Amino acid sequence: TRVLSTMAEDRILSDRFLSTRFCILFVMAISIAVSFLGRNALEWFVELTTFGAIVGFGYTSASAWRVARAERNRTVQASGILGTLITAAFAVVQLIPKLTVFETMGAESFLMLALWCLLGFFFYWRTMQQGNLAEYNGASISSTVLFSLLLYSCVMWFLLRCIEHSETYTARAGLYRDGTVLILLITVGLIVMLYIQNLLRRKHEKLERDMIRTEESSLAKTRFLFNMSHDIRTPMNAIIGYTKLALKEEHSPVVGDYLGKIENASEHLLDLINDILEMSRIESGTIELEEVPCDLCALMDELRNIFANQMAEKEINFTVEAQDLKHRFVLCDQRNLNRILFNLLSNAYKFTPKGGTVEVSLRQIHAPEAQDAQRSHFELRVRDSGIGMSEAFTEKMFHAFERERTSTVSGIQGTGLGLAITKNLVDLMGGTIDVITAPGRGTEFSLVFPFALAEAAAEQDCVSEEEPDFPLTGLKLLLVEDNAVNREIAQLLLTEAGFTVDSAENGLIALETVKASEPGTYAAVLMDIQMPVMDGYEAARAIRALEDTRKNRIPIVAMTANAFKEDEQAAMSAGMQGHIAKPLDLDTMLKTLRRVLRDAHCQKEGSVHA
Repeated sequence: TRVLSTMAEDRILSDRFLSTRFCILFVMAISIAVSFLGRNALEWFVELTTFGAIVGFGYTSASAWRVARAERNRTVQASGILGTLITAAFAVVQLIPKLTVFETMGAESFLMLALWCLLGFFFYWRTMQQGNLAEYNGASISSTVLFSLLLYSCVMWFLLRCIEHSETYTARAGLYRDGTVLILLITVGLIVMLYIQNLLRRKHEKLERDMIRTEESSLAKTRFLFNMSHDIRTPMNAIIGYTKLALKEEHSPVVGDYLGKIENASEHLLDLINDILEMSRIESGTIELEEVPCDLCALMDELRNIFANQMAEKEINFTVEAQDLKHRFVLCDQRNLNRILFNLLSNAYKFTPKGGTVEVSLRQIHAPEAQDAQRSHFELRVRDSGIGMSEAFTEKMFHAFERERTSTVSGIQGTGLGLAITKNLVDLMGGTIDVITAPGRGTEFSLVFPFALAEAAAEQDCVSEEEPDFPLTGLKLLLVEDNAVNREIAQLLLTEAGFTVDSAENGLIALETVKASEPGTYAAVLMDIQMPVMDGYEAARAIRALEDTRKNRIPIVAMTANAFKEDEQAAMSAGMQGHIAKPLDLDTMLKTLRRVLRDAHCQKEGSVHA
């Protein structure tokens, strides 16, 4: 009855078999019918169930061996192999008559086994029709094995019947009758097997078509979002840029209030665009981890510096601690780790009232599964004394665009994507994330990451010392930008920062300008990417191909609305040394220029000394 109920749960049998009472009545009815076959029927069923037990034990042993091999458990592997070999031996003895002194199955038992295999084919066909192809990997092999067993059982039944009939006067009549049954059983089994194979082929083709459609749809969505990103960032650059410039001019308090609100709304819209695109990249699988040496202590210090001022403005008690760190240098994707922590701290800041507490702690732990000496587990905790979350919301908090609809948070801006992005990035990095929260009692996130430890040489590179300030005032730049509005904003920002700026409308004009200029005229080139006549990549490669080494080494920085990681890599591949994403942020722009110009200066000094 338990087997029948389980088959009904898997939709192999009718839902009626979910009832124990129905199962008992069904077994009782079969038992009563079989009793009319005589006392020998008991022997047939014992032989048949013995063979079923052999198959079940063998399947279990083989499965245990396969799982143990994946888990590298040698003890279970050995027992699984031993069980499989024992099963094979018993199966051979059971199926081949006169092989040993033990009794094997009789003619009637082989006929029942053939009928049982045929019944199994029908159940197999019915189950596959109602299920998904992914649930039946290896179905072609198993159906072939089942047909082979059916064929063998029929042949053995026929041979044993022939031996029995040879001793009676009805040999010829019995031979014709048994031969007809033999052909009928094999024919039906072959037809069902071929039908199952054809069903598998059709379902496989359908699955492939669905996968192709899904991939094409995902690719089209990603391409659309990437293009929209560029198209939206261009006017966003104008809105944010002109707003920042207007705030520096003389204006009335009312105008200043309006401009401040425009700036806040613009930044919120930009966050929304970035989150949607980030989520799209995660769903399409285009995000790849880039593990680099990282100083966890420096990362925590940087996190404290970023949030310290806004936490202080809200009078939130903000603490960042690193405890029990035996290894502070690890290999990890620092950019995505920063994104995770930034999302969690941003939420903690938003939902913690004035005078509350936000705490961040990092410690090195030793989880049981950490058997590799070159890796260790690190636990990050972010706690706040904010409004907390309800139990109902925690079940869907990591779903995209989910926000708890309460009067407390209705006025707080958010995309509803921060936690979804965080969960996906944590999974991508092989970590775990847990949350403890309750309404009015704050929220605590606990994250555990398995990081590879950095080697000694990498640890030295990971140490971040205070970099000397590199003077930028008075340097001359070549700005390459086809959009007049973006060109004006960039010129105004750079001029305010102390640069002298020349401009070019496309890559070809920029190339000719660099060719015609004296070596050293321009300290760097700020290059847009999508431009008419010649785009930024082509222009950068052409400049790098100039014969004059004093000109082909000029630093080139991409300044573009193509803001993704792969865009940055494409810029580096084209020979550029930096990447600035639009909308332009003056601090980020100056930091990138300072780094690129300092590196170029160091390389020049090194070549002179050499």
